[in-house]
Amino acid sequence: MFEVTVDFAKCDANGTCAALMPDIFRIGEDGLLEQLRTDVEEERADELEEVVLCCPLGAISAS
Repeated sequence: MFEVTVDFAKCDANGTCAALMPDIFRIGEDGLLEQLRTDVEEERADELEEVVLCCPLGAISAS
């Protein structure tokens, strides 16, 4: 299991992560990113890596 962390101070809520993993992230009605879960199954490592790499501000990390 991976733990996903969002640095909300860096996040600009562009929505890339929400498009790639909508069960983990979404853009709320206020236009801000919401993290729906902090845990991601190991079988989804490739998806999670893509999300981390695609975040233009490096606001998402996984451990």
